Amino acid sequence: MDEAVLKSIVDSSSDGIAIIGDNSVIEYVNGEWCRLTGLPSESLLNHSFRDMHSRLVKTLGSPHFERVDGKDTSPKPIRFEVTRDDGTASMLEVTLRHIDVGHGSPKTIARMVDVTSQVTERKALEESQLRYGLLVETMNDGLAIDSPDGMLVYCNKAFSEMIGYPPSELVGKSWVDFTYKKDRKMVDQKASDRRKGKPERYELEWVRSTGEVVPTIISAMPIFNSSGEYVGSFAVVTEITDQKEAEESIQFYLDLLTHDIANQLQVIITSAGLLERDLPQSYLDDARRDILDAVERCNRLITKVKRAGQLRQIPSSAVDITGVVSEKARVLERVYGATVHVEGFDSPVWVRADSLLGELLWNLLENAARHNPKSEKHVWITGTRSERSLDVSIADNGPGMSSARKKALFDKSRRSGGVGLTLVAQMARKYGGRVEVQDRVHGRPSQGAKFVLHLQYSEVA
Repeated sequence: MDEAVLKSIVDSSSDGIAIIGDNSVIEYVNGEWCRLTGLPSESLLNHSFRDMHSRLVKTLGSPHFERVDGKDTSPKPIRFEVTRDDGTASMLEVTLRHIDVGHGSPKTIARMVDVTSQVTERKALEESQLRYGLLVETMNDGLAIDSPDGMLVYCNKAFSEMIGYPPSELVGKSWVDFTYKKDRKMVDQKASDRRKGKPERYELEWVRSTGEVVPTIISAMPIFNSSGEYVGSFAVVTEITDQKEAEESIQFYLDLLTHDIANQLQVIITSAGLLERDLPQSYLDDARRDILDAVERCNRLITKVKRAGQLRQIPSSAVDITGVVSEKARVLERVYGATVHVEGFDSPVWVRADSLLGELLWNLLENAARHNPKSEKHVWITGTRSERSLDVSIADNGPGMSSARKKALFDKSRRSGGVGLTLVAQMARKYGGRVEVQDRVHGRPSQGAKFVLHLQYSEVA
């Protein structure tokens, strides 16, 4: 290339260029170098770079130039901030490269660029990322991002706490593995919709590490890169446990009025009508007993409804379940004449509960004894401790339950377990636990039923 053309290209370069010869003498500087340093070319040419180094430090006030030496030809860029006479600040970057032009005459090419805008933009980006990072990690709702194949690549603190797993146990796993139904066809359909650019809002149930089901609303959006390629989706996950429980409570009270209490009122009305008729005394005595029994049933129902109403108002705390078990076992023996066998409660066990924990246990214990027609009633209360939770099993030697009835017992839509067991399930969920029913003897339902209550440990207040 013609030397004049080459010199013209370098002279008009948007980068500052300086050529340093033997003994650190400056042989050439272009216009941009002079503009960036604030020094004219005549004060730089044929002077020692080391000497001009001192003059630059004095003129621009930058101690960072002390690292720039014509003999140090490290390709690593050196950045420094300069403040000009008008008070404006700039960030400059200098790179030195050693070249051998032959005849034993080495040269050093110095390149200087103004990186102020880059530094400013990077700093703004870092500050923005910090702000958004703080926003994401402190938001009340969960946030999760997945890859095109449904693998979690990120989740925030709220989502991690919502389902009870640390991020290290979530990232890299398929999110469907943490859902209640684990419906992979549903996942494929959701991924297909996201690929088409469709956002969606839908309900989804997750399973906590403790086994508790967590109802949520998912607000999902697709993510596309700059090339328009689908790279995954992100979802805001809103827990709606309180909303669902409120809906269940409304249905609970409605069922109570239209079914349970209505049935007892019908018994009272019918029996009261018999009292007005001329019937044998035995019929009248039976009618009176039916009325009293129906009134007692209504009273028990109302008491349980009051407990349900108190449930939300009482704060959770650490409760020693050992003392509660001992007290309720004695009451059961006295009221129902049952023989109660207690195991695994030799020392205090503190669980997350409230002052109604005794009511929960009593519902299960009374259910075991009251529905047992045998003359010799036996109830077994066993505490089994694991690393994360305490399992309290209450078993009986009653008639047991069929597989179909066990499956439907805690079905929220059917309320097959009645008011007492509905209340038990609600209380267990409030405590962060759950309740399930099994055979007392595995595979032999006629040998009695066993309710297992899973509770979380709690530190003593």
